[in-house]
Amino acid sequence: MATLADVARAAGVSKSTASRALAGHLVASGTRERVLAVARELDYVASPAAVSLATGKSGMIAAIVPACNTWFTGTLLDGIAEAALELDYDVVLYNLGELGTRRRRAFDHFQRRKHVDAVVSGNFALTADEIEQLREMRMPVAGVGEATDGIRTWCLDDVAAGRIATEHLIGLGHRQIHFVGGRRTTDRSLYAAEDARLRGYAAALAAAGLARPRELRLDPDFTSAYAAGREIFATARHPRALYAATDDIALGLVLAARDTGLDVPGDVSVVGTDDQLLAGPFGLTTLRQRPADQGSEIVRWLAGEIDHPTHRHSHTWVAPELVVRSTTAAPSER
Repeated sequence: MATLADVARAAGVSKSTASRALAGHLVASGTRERVLAVARELDYVASPAAVSLATGKSGMIAAIVPACNTWFTGTLLDGIAEAALELDYDVVLYNLGELGTRRRRAFDHFQRRKHVDAVVSGNFALTADEIEQLREMRMPVAGVGEATDGIRTWCLDDVAAGRIATEHLIGLGHRQIHFVGGRRTTDRSLYAAEDARLRGYAAALAAAGLARPRELRLDPDFTSAYAAGREIFATARHPRALYAATDDIALGLVLAARDTGLDVPGDVSVVGTDDQLLAGPFGLTTLRQRPADQGSEIVRWLAGEIDHPTHRHSHTWVAPELVVRSTTAAPSER
């Protein structure tokens, strides 16, 4: 592995000059170009400690997420990691879990150590104290979620997603449409997106002059949705149309309906939200979002802010896309 001394020797300069050239400090343009060319030829990679000492930057971006075991977060992190690698940044991951000791400790940890150049907040609602902590760090901060003063944010238009899904079912002729979401026994900050989808669903029903039936609440994962679905669809007057807050819930319901002997979509129509990997094979009608693209765009924005701060913040709404497959159809005669 090439060292700084190797680069300096091959470029015909001192180690200090080579270091300044590689760090982007003031040296003659011809010297800088010669040093950079040699560094590329020798495949030289500066040590993180040396780069940090020379530039005052760590080359690291912190990603704080509520959980790593969901489709959305995993796909978001894929986009973050790919863009960071391309731009020569490392990613430090903080898996926060629910509100409580671990989450507070993580925020205190990277605020105290100040070992990152920027922060990505992923897929949960920040508390007022957390927002203030991030502002006090005086570094670029971006997030996936609701618009927040002082933080650059991206978010699926979840209200539109709920409205479009519900309008699709109404357009097919369904008049009693149930919303299926997660139980509120866990951290409410994890449900900001679901709450917005519920508002869109409710608005679509109201606009059509339809009554809003009782919401169905269950643990928001595939296994729990399947178990609850087996009970729901075993009743004589089971729901005929359901809008699920996530594809995990929707896929569990589809499988439960089929295993109960019901025809999907003949006996029951189901719409999800996400368009995750299994949505296609299941034929799930859903609202598509692209978290990997969001992750990549966020990192590129952060990299630009690290190098050339603008301190400008805005919110980008990401439009959902209705993908109609085989789990929705007009209601059949009973």
